Order: sequence, then structure tokens, then C-alpha cells
Amino acid sequence: MRIQWFKEIDKRYRKLILVGDVGGTNTNLGVAGELGGKIELLLEVVFESSSVTKFTLCVKKTMEIARENHPNVAFDLCCVSGAGPVKDNFCKMTNQDWVIDGNEIQETLGVPTLIINDFSAISFGLPLLDVTSDKQVEVLRRPDGTSPEPQGDMRAVVGAGTGLGVGFMAKMGDRWRAFPSEGGHMDFADFDEDTKGFKAWIMDTIDLVPEYEMAISGSGIKNLFYYYLEKDVLKKDDPVIQTILREAEVNKPAAISKAASTHEGCHRVLVTFVKMYARLAASIAAFLIPRGGLYLAGGISGKNLEVFTKDHLFMRTFEQHCNPNILRVLQEIPIYVIKDYSISLYGAANAALSLMV
Repeated sequence: MRIQWFKEIDKRYRKLILVGDVGGTNTNLGVAGELGGKIELLLEVVFESSSVTKFTLCVKKTMEIARENHPNVAFDLCCVSGAGPVKDNFCKMTNQDWVIDGNEIQETLGVPTLIINDFSAISFGLPLLDVTSDKQVEVLRRPDGTSPEPQGDMRAVVGAGTGLGVGFMAKMGDRWRAFPSEGGHMDFADFDEDTKGFKAWIMDTIDLVPEYEMAISGSGIKNLFYYYLEKDVLKKDDPVIQTILREAEVNKPAAISKAASTHEGCHRVLVTFVKMYARLAASIAAFLIPRGGLYLAGGISGKNLEVFTKDHLFMRTFEQHCNPNILRVLQEIPIYVIKDYSISLYGAANAALSLMV
């Protein structure tokens, strides 16, 4: 468990919101305050999702930590996002065995509680990002060094982490509305010899059409590694490969990414991964036309920016389209990598204020 205080909780905040971002790797909870329409993150508590057995215990622990410094603190709202489909204020996690029950949390806290999809939370965080701040985002520029200015209200996000998520939002009147999506589970489409072979390899393994999450996620990096190993692109007697093979399955994607900076075979894994990511992003962009910005979320893009940006790999692949009219549309869409990993907590707070007040 990791605890970080950003600001003290005091009476000047109009609303205090218990917020949560629950993923396959980390379960982040915190306290956010709203003042004059601005949201500030005051406290963040990070749990390892694999060590969680019951989510409400994390809620109670976060409350205890907040009240150690501020014994009389009371929350006005609670909003928690989870990596999985949400129905009736209940989320069954995609990559964990436990659930997020909004009614149970509401009973624990005694305040109105809203459960939303994790990419709905990220979507609600998008309007809060300053795209001119290199601390919050990295602009993925075209090969000529330019980036289009954001236009309109449609924004989309795709994020590879433990799993793969997709979300989008638009402004309706004076309020933003985020739309839930399970777009990370669309059928995976191959586009070159490497991805054609990779798709066939997965199909032979599961006897079903693979989904994008099997390719574009931490598991996708690991799957690519095993595919190239079986095809003898990676050599089993290579000391670097042997070291990765000795890692626990959950640690292999990070080990592969780390080795990619100096190891040619692991670098090829990451290059193929980035190209698949770019093709999916282009398909989402063609479907939604998010001229307000297409955002890449999740830790993988932020931690491997060099592979994304070297020789403009991501953007060159993103703009490889057979139809010149659609290519012109893709060229109008700004692409950003989210570097502020607290975006889901800010988004959960924004969702609570937008949907519950």
C-alpha cells in the first residue's frame, strides 16, 4: 500500500468526494475536493489489486487514513470506476475475481455512490487536461512536426494496460457526457505478415477469433513475445530471453519492455505492438471522428514513448489508410498520450459532480 497526501482537507472545499480507480494491476482510492468548479486531488492510496479480497475493505482503509489527519472529515459523494462492464451500480471486474458493489459502498460510507466503467472515468477526465502542459500530456506529432489544433467536443480515449479499454465523450448543452464501451474486446484485425501470423497463432490456441485485448495490452506484449519465440525470431538460448522466461507471468510484459531498449528481438515485439495500437486507434478515429482529440491512456504508452515516437512510428502507422478522403479526416485529429496517471481519479470526481449533483 502506498499513501500520498497532496493537500490538506479543509472546510473551503464545497464538495468532498471519495474517488476510486480500480484496474487489473492497481486499485487507487483517494479524496478529491471541488472549489469554484476546479477539482483538486487531496489524498491518494494505492493498493495492489492482486492483494485485494474485498473492495469495501479498501474503502474503509482509505477512510481511516483520511481521518487520521482529519478526524471529522465527511464525504458528500463517492464515485468509483472499475475495469469491467457496469450494470445497476455493480461492476464485475474483468481481470479480478472480486466485484465493486455500489450499494455496499454506499452503506459503508453513508453517502450517494456511483459506479462507472474505468474508461468512462478517463473520458470524464479529458476536459480537465491541459494539452499544452508536457507534464499532463505528450503530443504525438506528424512526421512534419505539426499537430492539428483540437476542434469540437467529440473526444475519444483508448488505453492499453493490464487490459485494453476504449471510451468517448461529447458535450451536450453545458455538460459533458461519457459513453460506456467495451471496444477493447472487438475482433482483432491483422494488417501485415507479422500480425497475420500472430492472429493465426492465437486462433490455433483458443479456436476462436481473437479480440484486440489479446494483442494490445500487457498480455498482448507477452503473447507477442511467445509468438516470436515459437517462430524462432527470439532464441530460447539467448540469455536475455532466458531471464524474461524466468520472470513471473505478471512481470513479463514489463521485463520485455525494459529489454526493448537494447535487445533487437524485444524491440521488434514493441514495434509490432505499437503498430497494432496505431491501427486500432485509426479505426476508432474513423468511426468517431474525435477532432477534439484522441487520447492514449494506460501505462504502456507513457512508459514506452521512445518506441511510439522514434521515426514517428505510431503516427506513420496511424495514417496508413487506403482511402484518401478518410486519410484527410485522420490527419485532422490530434493525438495525445496521457502522462498524468491520476486522470481516472479526477475523472471520477468530475463524473460525480456531473451526474450526481
